[in-house]
Order: sequence, then structure tokens, then C-alpha cells
Amino acid sequence: MAALIQSPASNPIGEINTTPLIDVMLVLLVMFVLSVPVASNVTEFDLPTDGGTPPRQVLERNQVTIGPDGAASWNGQALSDGELAATLAAAERRVPEPLVLFEPDGRAPYGRSAQILRIVKQSGLSAFAFVGNERFGDFGKASARH
Repeated sequence: MAALIQSPASNPIGEINTTPLIDVMLVLLVMFVLSVPVASNVTEFDLPTDGGTPPRQVLERNQVTIGPDGAASWNGQALSDGELAATLAAAERRVPEPLVLFEPDGRAPYGRSAQILRIVKQSGLSAFAFVGNERFGDFGKASARH
């Protein structure tokens, strides 16, 4: 004789197994992360390579400054990016390597400062320092008191 088995409730089961759903979502997330290209913030530009201009005088302590208009200068003498690269290369070849101090004006364009720092980095100079940053220690605090 066959027995009839009845479920206590005739309602359909309202639960769903979420484990496979979560597994699929995690696999899709990993695939998305691996397929997205790495974000890079690079601005490439070509420096002049003529080398016809003699480099500026290199002292034991040299100062690279940027004015409010973005003009770069080496020990007070204005120069172009190519001249700066040649001067920094000449400084890097000296033994012992002279110290180069970088002091941009507070109103100098940020992009121009980044260009100058890129030129310094490409020169291979290792004796490099930032000066004058203490002037901007209270940057923006005076306007916050209003």
C-alpha cells in the first residue's frame, strides 16, 4: 500500500538560495576590477635638445624659483625649460653635486610648478630641496575666521 505524504503547508517555498547569486556577483566584480585600465595622470611633453646654449653658472647652493607669471629662473636669471634642463644636467655632473633649492611663488600656477619638478626629476639631480613652505603654514586660515 502506498502512503501519501502531504506537506504541512500547501504554499510554495518563498525562500531563495542566495549563495550562488553572491558567488556570481563576486566573480563579476573581480572581472570588472581586472578589466578596468589603471588610471594614470601623465602629461607628456618634449624638451628641446639643441644644447647650443651654454648652461648657467652652477654654485654650491642654487635656487630655482617660479614667479607669479610662471617664469622660471636659476639664481635670479630667467631661463627657458631647455636652458633649465641643460643647467640641471651640468649641476648633476659636478662633483660634489651642488644643492638645488626650489622656491615657487605663492601665486605661481600649480601646473607650471609640476612641469619644473618633472624637469628636475628627469635631470637625475639628487641634492634637491623645497624652501619657503613655512610661509604657507596658515594657508586659508585667515579667511576661515570671518
